[in-house]
Amino acid sequence: PADWMLYLELRSMMNCGTLIAIASLAVIATAHADISAVPSGVHIAFGVSPDIMTVGWQTSDASTAGEVQWGESAMSLTNTAKAVAVKFTVDPKRTWYAYTASMTALKPVTKYFYRVGGDSTGWSQTFAFTSQVTADTIAANLPQKHIIFGDMGAAHAYSLCKSCTALETCKCTDKEYGVISEIDDVSMILHLGDFAYNFDTNGGTTGDIFMENVEPVSATVPYMVSIGNHENGATALAHYTERYSNMPANAPYNLTTSNGPAPVNNWFFSWNDGLVHYVSISTEVQALFLGDATIDIARAQYEWLKADLIEANKHRDEQPWIIVNGHRSMYCSCDGDCDGEATQQRLGPWNNGTYGFEQLFFDQGVDFFFNGHEHDYERNWPTFENKTDQSNVDPKATVYIVNGAAGCKELHEPFVRPQPPRSAFRANNFGYAKMTVYNHTHIQWQYIMTDPTFFGPEKYGKVIDDTMFVQSKHGPFSRADAPKTYPTVVKGKQYDHWDHIPHPPTGIVLPNGMSWKNSPDNVTYAKFMDAFGNAKWENMHVGQTDRGENPQQ
Repeated sequence: PADWMLYLELRSMMNCGTLIAIASLAVIATAHADISAVPSGVHIAFGVSPDIMTVGWQTSDASTAGEVQWGESAMSLTNTAKAVAVKFTVDPKRTWYAYTASMTALKPVTKYFYRVGGDSTGWSQTFAFTSQVTADTIAANLPQKHIIFGDMGAAHAYSLCKSCTALETCKCTDKEYGVISEIDDVSMILHLGDFAYNFDTNGGTTGDIFMENVEPVSATVPYMVSIGNHENGATALAHYTERYSNMPANAPYNLTTSNGPAPVNNWFFSWNDGLVHYVSISTEVQALFLGDATIDIARAQYEWLKADLIEANKHRDEQPWIIVNGHRSMYCSCDGDCDGEATQQRLGPWNNGTYGFEQLFFDQGVDFFFNGHEHDYERNWPTFENKTDQSNVDPKATVYIVNGAAGCKELHEPFVRPQPPRSAFRANNFGYAKMTVYNHTHIQWQYIMTDPTFFGPEKYGKVIDDTMFVQSKHGPFSRADAPKTYPTVVKGKQYDHWDHIPHPPTGIVLPNGMSWKNSPDNVTYAKFMDAFGNAKWENMHVGQTDRGENPQQ
């Protein structure tokens, strides 16, 4: 809506004077090229049904209609579909085009080859993907494996692969570890908001570079998304809305960005993949609530979400697991984000329960809520109203997991508060999660560290949190059975190079003793951001293990 866009523009201008410049572009030199006529940033996503796979890309030219060609052989792309092109005019000094097309009538669990483009613009390389499972084919294709992470930039994208550095451009020549190593074994990637840092930085070219960096994974594995706070600015929001217009939009709501009316609503939507029903929501609607300017979209999202979850509960024989994802935390323990901001997500804009998510998740038996935003990792025990029984066997409330440390120019976010009883495991290092869905009752959750800083290259790709969730009673949770205590029976585990040690806000000390955030020494700062060679990292506290496991299993 126009009022929402005006608010975002005003908020973006107000923030310009207060935001801390985490990584100065004057310090980190980045070489890049603008969008070319040849398709780039290719990314696929699930369609509204299992027999559809959508694809998006961008070019600088729309002289002829783009299209996608696909088939079961790389030498025989016999199927063709025209693309929808949207002209993007918001970036300064350039115009480009976002394309979306759908590959339809796909057979289940079948390898397809495809390319996108046109004779005048040129063609992409030929990519391949495996189509989705169906109810008839899921049993023979278990377990399912999904990759989840949030907050990945163009620069410092350490979870993408070991080749990524502080520079924006990253070509994954080393494919042994990181997300790039998973693509032949997983059926979906979920990015929990905050892209590129930011889509509109450098006139939009940072967004281009990010899309090109992730193309080796996003063109092969469905790359599903939700919106983050770094997509709040008017131009960044338009980038997100147009670049990811290939999401399976199923929530009727007319969106308008600074680029004009959006082709689809990709701020909140849902899809199924095998045994899981996923829902992406916009936590920004709650966080940026401003009375009448946003009441309409807050109401629309909540009412649609409630109806979607009610409908999903009717099909738990096929999709027993329900997972909602967004960007901002509902439960965390790192810093001030875990106070009013998280409460606003749980209890709604007025903190009185209206449009609040926690009660809705509880009533509809949502198994997990995944989010990013905090640049760390924290897995909570099943939690309701801040209470837990510290058991992952037949959870009696939703499990909240913070997973926002894929790597970006803002680097780590420290835990400056004691670990509460509801927090089972938290870690302050870059990484991503792998979720393995074995069947209707068992899910394995792993957090994989991809941190090239204090921990050293030999620990890149190491699993540091590994636990199993067992749920034999899918469905709405019962208040009579809900957790009612703040137990301290099981002490939470932490993998953190700043634990119990006095530190500046970032935990990093430059040679002269200053925090890197306020260092006036740009030469030292640049060296640190490039290679971490001039930083002193505190040691992990004594007794911390490398691998965290659920003590009650």
